[in-house]
Amino acid sequence: MQPKIKLSGINIRKKQVFFDQILIKTLTSRFESPFFIFSQKRLIDNYQLFYKAFNQYYRNTGIYYSIKTNYETKILKTLLDLNASTEAASYLEILLAEKAGFRGQQIILDGPAWTDEDIANAIKKNIKTFNVDSVDELIRLNTIAKRINKRVRISFRIFPEIKMSILKSFIEGYIAKFGVPISRAVDSYRIAKGMSHIEPIAISTHIGSMITDPSYYEKAVDRLIQLASILKSELNINIEEINIGGGYGIQSLNYYSLQNVILEKAGISNYSKAAPIEDFGKRIANRFKNQVDKYNLGNLKLILEPGRFIVSDTGILVTKVVAVKDKWIFIDGGINLIPESIFFIRRGFIVANKINSRTNHKYNIAGPSLNTADVLAVDQKMPKMEVGDVVIVLDAGAYSLSRSNQFTLLRPDALFITDKGQLTYLRKKESPSDILNKLL
Repeated sequence: MQPKIKLSGINIRKKQVFFDQILIKTLTSRFESPFFIFSQKRLIDNYQLFYKAFNQYYRNTGIYYSIKTNYETKILKTLLDLNASTEAASYLEILLAEKAGFRGQQIILDGPAWTDEDIANAIKKNIKTFNVDSVDELIRLNTIAKRINKRVRISFRIFPEIKMSILKSFIEGYIAKFGVPISRAVDSYRIAKGMSHIEPIAISTHIGSMITDPSYYEKAVDRLIQLASILKSELNINIEEINIGGGYGIQSLNYYSLQNVILEKAGISNYSKAAPIEDFGKRIANRFKNQVDKYNLGNLKLILEPGRFIVSDTGILVTKVVAVKDKWIFIDGGINLIPESIFFIRRGFIVANKINSRTNHKYNIAGPSLNTADVLAVDQKMPKMEVGDVVIVLDAGAYSLSRSNQFTLLRPDALFITDKGQLTYLRKKESPSDILNKLL
């Protein structure tokens, strides 16, 4: 079944596949596969859809795009023009944001393992907030801020200790390594309040990736706003912002949990499809507003850190089949370009040159590297496949370019269609000399 036609991004007309208004067949005749292609218009549409979903129910909402999801300069500049701010996971990402035009007060820094140099540089950039991961990190931050003679604004990343559904992957348990458990949050803020160069002004969290059910965010909102009330009454700390992080599921990707794998082996297919973003926005923003009013906390700002939702379907990877072997087809782009495991999400695929052919065969789709884990899909329904067929990997905009690697193969071209329909580059493909010249 082919995807529905959208206002932007991938669409099918008259038995031909287009990305925005550009025919894929035209691109494959001009550029060597594999190659990425991104849509600025789709990026703009996604951002505006996401922002409206929350802002219409709670006006004091701020969007801080997660840079690690895709940090290409033209992507970041587009978001800057839309009045987005950014969330950085390292000092390198602060520099990437700065290159695109963002300033310190538009940047939040997150992460569990900052170096002293990272901290000092971030303080000098006058970033908006440090999302501190532990008391140890807080102590180092205060020491360095004192040396630089600057007072810094902080939030603790809080692990809200919410019980997740058994349908979620076992990997969710590893999220507990990040942040301060909510049961120890008041003590952590008490320590922060007593430090000379620390100003605690916010609370933050991140409950996971590809969350399909808004109720988990509602539970997090309840706990974090209650915490803000306790901090005010017990410690006289006035929280200005609550940051509920990212992880909002998108409907074009199915969440693929360990239980799904087991059920599928038994012949049962059961995927968790995300609620529409309008449902996320309405339920989370209204819950936030009601809880703020309940605890009389004034006009608290709601901070969101979307990444995947904004950029996932803004990009596709165009590949060709290089080998067919029984149930396996090998394409010329794999986990070297889209490193995410199939055990977390399941993408869609389009065979561009066989758009009306019956999908009455099942194939496992493998990438080109000599790596057992280089598998993009299993039991994918497709037409009868042949060498040279053009396979489009959908939802290739998130955690692809930013995590791509040079494992046996060079990184390819990444193209960009502007909102005016002009074709340009995000990146040009690597050459062997790009790699060889780095070697000493």
